[in-house]
Amino acid sequence: MLQKLGQKVRLSRILNPKTQRGFCIAFDHSLQLGTCKGMEQPEQMLDNMAEAGVDAVILPLGSALHFGPRLVENGGPDLILRLDQTTMWREGTPLAYKDGYTRLIASVDDAVALGAEAVITYLFVGHNDPDVETAAFRANSDVNTAARERGIVHIIETMGARHALAEDINDGDFVGFHARIGVEMGADIIKTDWPGSAEALKQITAQLPVPIMLAGGPKTNSDYGTLSLVSDIVNAGAAGILFGRSIFQSDDPLALMKACRAVIHDNVSVEEAAELAKLRLPIAS
Repeated sequence: MLQKLGQKVRLSRILNPKTQRGFCIAFDHSLQLGTCKGMEQPEQMLDNMAEAGVDAVILPLGSALHFGPRLVENGGPDLILRLDQTTMWREGTPLAYKDGYTRLIASVDDAVALGAEAVITYLFVGHNDPDVETAAFRANSDVNTAARERGIVHIIETMGARHALAEDINDGDFVGFHARIGVEMGADIIKTDWPGSAEALKQITAQLPVPIMLAGGPKTNSDYGTLSLVSDIVNAGAAGILFGRSIFQSDDPLALMKACRAVIHDNVSVEEAAELAKLRLPIAS
């Protein structure tokens, strides 16, 4: 009973109890890809997140150890600890494998010691090798058991394994398939792929009993496009976003963050949010 209360308290810091929505940013890419654009000065980006009112940020263990005190000093964002590392995002590089491999590199106890509100783990579905998928399910099961015992939120990031069995990882039926599996694995929140359309996302959110948050989605090539996608996501019934590069690689990430927060929590239009945040609008052709 106490553990369940702990999960509810922590969940309320990720998803606003009044709006039932959350504006969270993935900032764990260095664990998978090394330093990439927008992560050269992590302290500044974390300061921007705090100023913009981002609810929570995903960090890997090393970043949490180094920059966690900054989150405290800034009064946020709250911490979501990434517990696993994957090679799934190396596709198209000399370091890519035929299949993606994922392994745990931190624990729920680490998250508790760091004061995290939640832990997050990948659950890739449709691997070429069934043993790889079996290992992923076992790891998620172990994490979920530990999270429930310690009263911490478990976010399962369900996705299709790249270059594996699924022909289209953004097919709505396929996204709904593995999102439901994540729910049945015990997830408190599902983070998942864009399912191809707002209508497909609406069907998924209507069928699942836990909050759904979206990963980066299709490339939009503009801040305004990203903001429009955020609006489509929440209007389709999702609880919010856990975006990464489409936000912190913006030319003006602070303005984009402020605009995203306005859309998610204040329920304003894309145009109004862009104006309030002084976000540059696309040039009319």
